[in-house]
Amino acid sequence: MEPTVRDVLAFHRVDRAAYEHLVSLGAGRQPARDAVALLMWVHHSVGADAVASVCHEVRTPADAARLVSDALAVLHGVAWPRPHRRQGAGMPLVCGGCGGAVAADARPFLAGLVPGGEPRARRGVAGVLRGVGALVFDDRLQALLRRHEKDGGPVPAELAAPYRPGDADADADEEGGRSLFITFSKGFPLTREEISAYFTEMWGEGCVESVMIERAPPLGEPPRYGRVAFRWASVAEAVLGGQHLVKLLVNGRQLWARKYVPKPHQPPLS
Repeated sequence: MEPTVRDVLAFHRVDRAAYEHLVSLGAGRQPARDAVALLMWVHHSVGADAVASVCHEVRTPADAARLVSDALAVLHGVAWPRPHRRQGAGMPLVCGGCGGAVAADARPFLAGLVPGGEPRARRGVAGVLRGVGALVFDDRLQALLRRHEKDGGPVPAELAAPYRPGDADADADEEGGRSLFITFSKGFPLTREEISAYFTEMWGEGCVESVMIERAPPLGEPPRYGRVAFRWASVAEAVLGGQHLVKLLVNGRQLWARKYVPKPHQPPLS
């Protein structure tokens, strides 16, 4: 018998609790989500519960900020601003710093990821976010579950529905959630093929739905901007990592990306 939405939410209570704990300590919702999704992926990859001890070991806002900072370093190879690390606390929190926020048997796997921001970690997190994470981090569904468990009665239809991975954001509006607006360095455009290959390498096969480039730049000038539409809104969100604007390096050329907001009378893309 296939699991229901309620089954999935109940099974992942610990993951949701870790997310809410980080948010309660001042971590932003998206950084907290990405940090927990990373640990969920580690659990799936090596069979070690990488989430269970977060609520016990991450005790202060500084610990929470450090955990999400280290998670971002794994995913993107950059660091969030963080409090100064006290002497002896140089080990990333995701690998066992501050008393060891992550189960010991998961730390060696994570330690191998921390220096590089590996594509497999990014692909893993994107997979979690478009799978069970789409339910785990859905505040509305969580509130519905809590209300049902408190009040009793028949299971709401939305919770009783069969769980089908990818359903939650597969139909998200392209212009409203699944696209990024991209701009190139002046005089250094990228081709559709280069852009598609970059995101495919970073976030996994099939993540890119289409790439569009400025169709009619000023006479004599190369294209200046474009748009990337992903198959899942979770990939676009993961690329941004909670930031308004991110700078990426594609084949030695800089590319800036931000959320795509459709505007009337926008110049055509092709």
